Amino acid sequence: MTGDWEGCHSTCWDANADANQGQRGLTNQLTKCGYPLGIMVNARGERFVDEGEDFRNYTYAKFGRAILSQPGGFAFQIWDSKVTATLRQEEYGDGVVEKIYNGTVQGLAASLVELGLELSAKDRLVATIQDFNKAVVAYDVQNPASSWNPAIKDNKGTTDLALPKSNWALEIDEAPFMAVKVACGITFTFGGVAINPTTASVMDEKGSQIAGLFATGEMVGGLFYGNYPGGSGLTAGAVFGRKAGKSAARRAAEVVG
Repeated sequence: MTGDWEGCHSTCWDANADANQGQRGLTNQLTKCGYPLGIMVNARGERFVDEGEDFRNYTYAKFGRAILSQPGGFAFQIWDSKVTATLRQEEYGDGVVEKIYNGTVQGLAASLVELGLELSAKDRLVATIQDFNKAVVAYDVQNPASSWNPAIKDNKGTTDLALPKSNWALEIDEAPFMAVKVACGITFTFGGVAINPTTASVMDEKGSQIAGLFATGEMVGGLFYGNYPGGSGLTAGAVFGRKAGKSAARRAAEVVG
C-alpha cells in the first residue's frame, strides 16, 4: 500500500443524491462545478474557499473535500441572474437539481434555513454577500480596465476581503438570486497499491514485483497528493493500462513459449 491515504478524488455533489452510491447513467448530472461563477457558503453563512482560485478542473477535487469539512458536510452555491444562464445545463438544468430562487438576498437566506443554513446565520449570509460585493466594487474602482471573462483567468478579483476571490468576481446584486445545496462526492482514494512504473507490476512490501499481478487506474497509489487535475485519472489509466497490457502479453508469451 502506498500514496496519500488521507486524500481522495472528490467533487461538489448534489446534496439530494443518494448518500451511498453514484448513478452512472446520469454521467455528470450530479456534479455541481459552477462555483467559479458565484460563491460558496457553509451552514454558518461564511465563504470557505477562493472560488476563483483557478479553473474548476484544477480545484473541484480539493473543494469537494473542503465541503466535507464544513459543518454538516454541505454548502450552498449562490449566483445572481447575471450568470445563471451560463451555468452548465447538464449540471444545473431544470429538473436536474433543486434550485432555490428569491428576489432578495434576505429572502434567499430565509429559504436556505429550511435546507440547513443555521437560523442564526441568516444575517451573516447577507453580510457575507454585502462584504463580497463591496470588495468587488473596490477592485473595479482600482482596476477600471478589468473585464469579466470566464474563458480565461481574468484576474477580476476582490480588494481587502479576508478570503479573496481571485478571478471571475462579479457583484451578486441582480435578482432573482439562486442557490443550490451541495455535498461531497468521493470517487476514489489517493492511496492504493504500489506498482513498478515501467511494468505496472504490483510491488510487495519488500519492493519486489509480484509475478503476473498488474494494476492500473484508481487502484494505483502514489499518483495524486492533496489534489487532482481533471482528466488525469483517465490519462494515468491509459498510460499504465498500456504498460500493464504489454507486460501481461510478454509474460503470457513466455509461459506459452
